Amino acid sequence: MAGPAPTGPALRDLHLPGEPSWFPPAPGWWLLAVLLIIAAIVLLRYWQRRRRRRWVAGAAYREWLALKSRYQRGAPAEGCLRELSALLRRAALRIDGDVAQLHGSEWARWLDQQLGREAFAGTQGEVLIEGVYRNQPVGDLSSVMSISGELIRQLERRT
Repeated sequence: MAGPAPTGPALRDLHLPGEPSWFPPAPGWWLLAVLLIIAAIVLLRYWQRRRRRRWVAGAAYREWLALKSRYQRGAPAEGCLRELSALLRRAALRIDGDVAQLHGSEWARWLDQQLGREAFAGTQGEVLIEGVYRNQPVGDLSSVMSISGELIRQLERRT
């Protein structure tokens, strides 16, 4: 004799749903991804600006080195002095925009303040300031050149 026939519907075993998919992520992960992308863009721009600033600051020193090299090879002193004066003005304008209004002893005082000692208040300042307007500069241009290189390095550290 066979057992009684089932009277209800045919039931299957329990089955669990599939593993959750990794995509699409939950909204919190989307937010985190957006924040990380924004942070990466901000850091990249900061790094680029800092690198560009350092390169520009170093450009003044590289230009000074080229000028010093030309002077040592025998370039005319009055031309080198004019270029040196213009280079110092450009380097100073990167630090302080009001420097463009300074002339004579005020300009020499500002240069000395940036250097941290009195170097341009004496004869080097006269050579730099007045020698630009003379056909033959009077004074020691090589000492002005070396002090200017030191000053340009000081100005680079402030940018």
